Amino acid sequence: MSAAMLADRCGTTESTVLRRVKALTKAGILSRAVMKVAAEKVGRGLTIILSVRLERETASQVEAFRRSIAEHPDVLSCYFVTGTWDYLIILNVGAMGDYDRFLREMVVGQSVMVASETHVVIQAIKADGPVAIDEPAP
Repeated sequence: MSAAMLADRCGTTESTVLRRVKALTKAGILSRAVMKVAAEKVGRGLTIILSVRLERETASQVEAFRRSIAEHPDVLSCYFVTGTWDYLIILNVGAMGDYDRFLREMVVGQSVMVASETHVVIQAIKADGPVAIDEPAP
């Protein structure tokens, strides 16, 4: 959203919006402005959610797994979570063959890997939504 659109929506001026955005960025509340690529338009329309469970043999093995996942270009996000699974990995690939290659390179054969489960996204109902900010009481 442009500064002009935001100013109109908030009932203020564009210069006020720009000043506030700069202050919020300096305070660490806003971290970056991004443009989102339409994945399907660049041949990467397949989103995969991969759940994995690791065996915690050594800290160095787990750290090596984390580092390799964080550095892989197909990985959009990786979360260390509670529950049955240890990690939820969100991937974006062009085709199932690309995902198969990812599995063989990054998951199968990893000495710390205990189990994995794959979910193929059929349709994103809501993705990358805004962070809800509670309004201060009047």
